[in-house]
Amino acid sequence: MERVTITLEGELLEKFDQLIEVKGYANRSEGVRDAIRTLLAEQEIAESEEAKCVGCVVYMYNHKERTLSSRLIETQHHHHDVPAATLHLHIDADNCLETTILNGSVRQVREMANEITSQTGVKHGWLHLIPVANE
Repeated sequence: MERVTITLEGELLEKFDQLIEVKGYANRSEGVRDAIRTLLAEQEIAESEEAKCVGCVVYMYNHKERTLSSRLIETQHHHHDVPAATLHLHIDADNCLETTILNGSVRQVREMANEITSQTGVKHGWLHLIPVANE
C-alpha cells in the first residue's frame, strides 16, 4: 500500500469526518479508498457501453394496470440472458415493488432497465450499476 498526502478545506474535511462516522468507517483512509473506488466504477461504466456489469433495477408499479404484469414478464423473456433474479413484494392492494438483478454489458443492462421503467403503469424506477472487474 502507498501513503499519500492530500490537502482539504476545513469545512470539507469536517463534512467528510461526519460521513466517516455515519458510515462507520474505521478511519479516513477507508473512506477515501471507498470514495476512489466509487469514482473509478462510475468512470468505467461511463467509458464503455460494452463493459461487463451487474445492475439492480428497482421499480414500483400498479399491478391492476391492464396487461402490465404480462408486459413486464415479456420484457424479461425478451432479454432472457440479462436478468439473474427478481424479488417481488406486495406493498398494498394495488402496488407491487420488484427488484431485478441484471447481468451483462452496460448497454444490455440499461436497455432492459429502460424497457421496464418506461412501461405505462410503472410509477418509479431506478437503476444502479456496478462494474465487474476483468481479472
